[in-house]
Amino acid sequence: MRERLVVTLVTMTVAMLLVFGIIRAYSTANLVEGQQRTAIGQSADLAAVAIAGLGDRPVTTTFLGDLKHDDQTITYVDPDGTTLRTGASSDDDLTATRAIKGGGRVTLSQDPSVTSDRVSDALLPLVVLGLGLAAISAIIGSLLARRFAYPFRRLADDAIRIGDGHFDVDVHHSSIREAQVLGNALRDAAARLDTLVRRERQLAVVASHELRTPITALRLSLEDLTLWPQTPPDVAAELQHSLAEVDRLSGVVTTLLDSGTEHLGATSRLDLAVLAAAAVERWADRARSQGRRLVFGSSEPAWTTVVRAPVDRVLDILIENALQHGTGMITVDVVTVGSHLGLRVTDEGSRAFDTGVFHESPAGAEAGLTDAATHAESLGGFVAVDDHPSTRVVLALPRRARASDR
Repeated sequence: MRERLVVTLVTMTVAMLLVFGIIRAYSTANLVEGQQRTAIGQSADLAAVAIAGLGDRPVTTTFLGDLKHDDQTITYVDPDGTTLRTGASSDDDLTATRAIKGGGRVTLSQDPSVTSDRVSDALLPLVVLGLGLAAISAIIGSLLARRFAYPFRRLADDAIRIGDGHFDVDVHHSSIREAQVLGNALRDAAARLDTLVRRERQLAVVASHELRTPITALRLSLEDLTLWPQTPPDVAAELQHSLAEVDRLSGVVTTLLDSGTEHLGATSRLDLAVLAAAAVERWADRARSQGRRLVFGSSEPAWTTVVRAPVDRVLDILIENALQHGTGMITVDVVTVGSHLGLRVTDEGSRAFDTGVFHESPAGAEAGLTDAATHAESLGGFVAVDDHPSTRVVLALPRRARASDR
């Protein structure tokens, strides 16, 4: 966009300068040519007066040569028809002929190249000025284009982050009306998408617990019944048929839950250490403003396949919780939790939560931890509190998340 604005502004300026320059060149050429014709006429008048002042004395070529410039030709024709000429002449010369008092005539001519040179000299400042104005317009156009394109470039970056799933991005405001309208539209779209995705994520988690757990329990009960000695063979055969139907129902539920969680943001292979370092950088200024230290405690690569936006969201919630409710230095590092990889946030305050997997906010804690647990479960992971004297909260993620996880 910025390049197009620069090209448009410079093209418009050059076009206007070109039109002005052509008109000015024609007018300047006509003006210079008119001045040269006037000068030739005046020189011819002076030559006629000078020759008439000789009276009876003869006109010589030396005398004629003194009446002209080096780039001129003078021709004298006396009353008898005798012709004297000094200098070279051509048919294209500018000429002026004057009659001499007492008889005869004098003709003064000038090489047209003199006029061309003087036209060029007169147009040179105009050309230099035009080139200077074109260069200035390019610089000004570039600055203006940068200024005009900057709000839209920021909005493009915001739109990319929203497309990656960062619905809480702070969309930039602008004094340009069109950019502000776009920003308002992005804010509205992000808010609506955030609401929809939250509801979908909560529905996926709740449905997973409320559907899969009873189906699993029902299957185990039916399987136990088929193994009881008291169960008649025909009933056991019917129970086996029921087990097949329960398995089919379980497969349908799994398919529906997985297909219903198409993510807004592409799943990609990410290094959790990079995500942790980026989170530390995001929150470092706020930690310093509170007189706290926030450090990254691990540099070993830990790769997993996951959507980045919800992971960033959970990590932000855990760091914000440590800043609000913890004390001392905060450390973010990468750990291994059984078959999962974990991002651990540790502060030096005493443990305020019960150990184990986190599902709901404890009394007095921020409701954001429940949101973090919901995000983690939708990714196929969980949020857990370590059994440690200080507060250690871990976001555990599978080493390879489901393709449909958000």
